[in-house]
Amino acid sequence: MLPLLLLTMGQVSSPWTFQDEVARDGRSMIVFRAVELGDVPPRPLHAEDKAPAGAKFGDLRLGIGGAARRAIVWQPDSGSLWLDADGDGRFAKDERHTLGKEPLEIRAKFPIGDTPVTRTIVLKRRAAGLAYAVRGYVMGSIALKAKQYPALLTDGDADGCFDGAATDRVWIDLDRDGKFDPLTEQFPLGAPLVHEVTSYLIRPDAIGSRVEARERPAETGTVRVKVTRLPKSDVVGLSAQLVSEWGELVTLDKPGQPHAVPEGKYRVDTVQLQIKDADGQTWSYQLNGPRHPVLTIVKGKEVTFDVTDGMRVSVEVAASADGAKAGQSVRVRPDVVTKAGLYMTGCEVSGVSGYGRPVRATIRLIGPGSDAVDEVETGFL
Repeated sequence: MLPLLLLTMGQVSSPWTFQDEVARDGRSMIVFRAVELGDVPPRPLHAEDKAPAGAKFGDLRLGIGGAARRAIVWQPDSGSLWLDADGDGRFAKDERHTLGKEPLEIRAKFPIGDTPVTRTIVLKRRAAGLAYAVRGYVMGSIALKAKQYPALLTDGDADGCFDGAATDRVWIDLDRDGKFDPLTEQFPLGAPLVHEVTSYLIRPDAIGSRVEARERPAETGTVRVKVTRLPKSDVVGLSAQLVSEWGELVTLDKPGQPHAVPEGKYRVDTVQLQIKDADGQTWSYQLNGPRHPVLTIVKGKEVTFDVTDGMRVSVEVAASADGAKAGQSVRVRPDVVTKAGLYMTGCEVSGVSGYGRPVRATIRLIGPGSDAVDEVETGFL
């Protein structure tokens, strides 16, 4: 009975170790991601950090959910590249580099959940822009029906984590010949893995130190996705990605219609939503979800999930412990969040012509007498 019990609860594999390497067996183990650059910094620069003329600004999205942002200043003509590697909001002398034709490697600190890590960021030119990857992979073994198989985890979206459904990859040496075949032994996380007629789900933790495998549940329940919206508006597009407690990625794309999914607890990973208003404009929203489960699917039962239920705007002001003082710069962060904890990361509106433009929030500081003291525009996370 012991092997069956382990399979039901999830078999824990042997310890995994981080390998600070670019390649294995002559094959690259890293994936580059484009840096989104703009004419203004995502967050205001310190007054003493004067960016070069003609510089572009962006940040690297590291850690769980990309929450550990690391600011970038890039001047393509000179190759001047600044990276706030320690996340303190400044660009120290040793954080200012020159990027030539060859990739540049920079050590950076950021948290993965509660664990602080130091990783090597690899940056390279991509036309006039930049692309980056996080160097390294993790190696260990995976238990399938009490058999141990050598395995690797690779980071497919350059966030330094190894648990991304549909983006990160698990490599399993199923024939145990000491090699990893990229065609037959590489699998996307989030999809069931079939081995010897049994379907498995693979669940790593974000840092890649622990991996579990279990059989995919055979029983299913039903979920309907709905959208609360303004009168005379129509939902013209919806794609909600749910991730089960065992790492399976499920996409729901038919609002109001039943979707059969395996039983278990699910969190919402991302939602892409398009709504056409009464004036014919189409509003496109990108939402991300919290890391904890927000709905439970039970065998033979149906549940309805409203992706916009309880949506509201919250504003957070970062100041010193004794509050903001006159003349002091403060950081103001607006968030659009729902009752279930989904938060907006992007918004764009397009007219009848189809041309889209980003939507920004205006933050205005009002002083005594309702006079505007300062004003700034911001996008979303």
